[in-house]
This record gives sequence, structure tokens and C-alpha cells, in this order.
Amino acid sequence: MPVSDFIAHQIDRTNPHAPAQVSYRDDLLPLDDHASQLLNELKQVFASRTSKRYGQFDPERGDNPLPAWLRDLLKQQLPFTSFSRKLTEHFVALLDAVEAAFSGHLLFWRESTADAEWLYLIHLQHQTGLVINNRLEISSTEYADLTHAGFCARINLTHWADNLSEKYLTVSRNRGDRFLQDIFLAWTGFTDTVNVSADTSEFLNIVEAYAQQLPQDTSKEYKSKVVDFCMEQDKNGEPVVYKELSFYLDDAEPERFEKFVQQHQEQPREELIPDKNQLRKYVRFSGRSKEMSLQFAAELLGKQVEFDASNETLIIRQLPKALLQQLKKHRTS
Repeated sequence: MPVSDFIAHQIDRTNPHAPAQVSYRDDLLPLDDHASQLLNELKQVFASRTSKRYGQFDPERGDNPLPAWLRDLLKQQLPFTSFSRKLTEHFVALLDAVEAAFSGHLLFWRESTADAEWLYLIHLQHQTGLVINNRLEISSTEYADLTHAGFCARINLTHWADNLSEKYLTVSRNRGDRFLQDIFLAWTGFTDTVNVSADTSEFLNIVEAYAQQLPQDTSKEYKSKVVDFCMEQDKNGEPVVYKELSFYLDDAEPERFEKFVQQHQEQPREELIPDKNQLRKYVRFSGRSKEMSLQFAAELLGKQVEFDASNETLIIRQLPKALLQQLKKHRTS
């Protein structure tokens, strides 16, 4: 992981009516094994989130200083330490303007990959836990709460600087950060340019139309392969490129599916950022109440599972062995 710069600053505002207390780090953090592990795990958390939004800097927000600071950073006119401090000061000013408690660290790092340079901005929160120390005494300790990382933002600096895309800025938040969402979005100057839900709905409709042209057995296998490919791309934090998906589906006619998608899109696009929740629902039916939870693969409908719409009932055959044993045991008890 070729990270070139990494730094963190701490913010503490337990009293929402008082100014935030800030501890700034003056120099970059060493990129040792601990740092690499932390950044890798944070990237995995970010990539796996379903709350990601895709967009750019809002052109209507003229008071957003981030683009100008980024230009100075890329021109090497602003050191990364100074850049991170300015951005932290900007966040604290927005935070102090509202009555909201806040704690944790703001992490900043730059990373280069084969095709782009990236900037990450992440709010890292902490939890208190218990530990037995080297004197065999129980004491409390703080640890990084990676499963509940706060707001995250990732900027594709290459796409932004060269004007290659309108979705170079990706943001996500933790479910518990709703009251801070407006502050974080204002901090980055984010505006949406991609409607993930609508795009995925259109894509799945195209997939269904394509599947209807295929034999029944081939159709089911094809739809499963589509979902598997899309889910894997989402897991890796990568978009679904139609050309690559088309080759994956049929290497004998690698352009067939891609051309079908292009012919049926309202606005031609070369890739899709999928909505994971819609993909799951496309291959599985699920529902729950207080008394019952039910989930099954869509391909079972009409086979092991029959739906009677008039009576709103399901008939299920070939029950899972564990469930069948529980039911038989309950009946005889």
C-alpha cells in the first residue's frame, strides 16, 4: 500500500455548548506495521458500507476552501501537515457553530495506486474496554473502534485534477452520525452526481429483459453470475464496468451483453456503481415480523416454494434438515 503521507488530529467536545478542544500533530505519522494495518482495515470498512454516496465538490458552494487547498497541495505549495491542519480548523469552525458533542480523531492520508492518486479523510472513534495489564491487574483502556468508524470521504485526486469524472468524491457515514451529517457534507462541499438506487433499478430491469431471451436454465445461471460479479466489485470498492461484466458472462461473445445494455439505457454509461441492497433482493426474498423471519433464494420460487397470491400463502417443500428435526421433535414432545 504506497501511502505517502499520514497524519491524525484529535478533537474533543463532550460539552456541546463549549468550544471544541483540539490537539494537533505537527509531523507525519510513521508508516509502520501498525499504521498499515489500521489504514487497511479502515479502507475495508469504507468499501463494505452500503451508505456510500458518489459525487463531486458542489459548484454552487463558493465558500468551500477544500478545492483551493487541494490545488496548493498538488502543486507542492502547501505541505500535507499544513493542509490537514487547515482542514481540521475548518471542521472545528463548522462544529462550533452548532450544539453537538463530538470526539475522536480526524485521519488524513494520501495513497497512490496503479491508475490514480487518492486522498482519504476519516473520523476514527474510540471505545473503552477492559484489559489485564502486565501486573495482572484489571484496568481500562481505549481502542480504535473500527467497526463503528464515523464519517469517511475518499477523493480521486487524479480524476478531480484532470476533470476525468463527475464522481471523484465518495462519502459515507456511520448510522449513528445522522446529526453530524450536514457538518461533514459542508466540510467537504459534497453534492451527489450519482443516484445509485435508480441506476441499479434500471440495470436490473435490463438484466431481466436480457434473461428473458435465454433458455430457462441458462437464464437463472446468468442472473446469478451478474449478481456475483457486481457483489464482488462492490466488496472491492470498484464500479461494475459493463465491458468487463460482458466478457465474464460470455467469453465466446464478449460484447453481446454490453451492447444490449447500451441499447436499453436511458443515458449511455460505461459502468455502474451498484446498490448492494437491491442486488441482494434480486436473488433472495426475505421478510420478518416479531414472530417470524423468512428468507429464500429467488430461484426456489415455483419449485420448493410456491406462492398463492389469492390466499397470500406460501407452500414450502424440502425443508432444511435442522428445521425439520426441530419441528418433528416439537410435535412429539
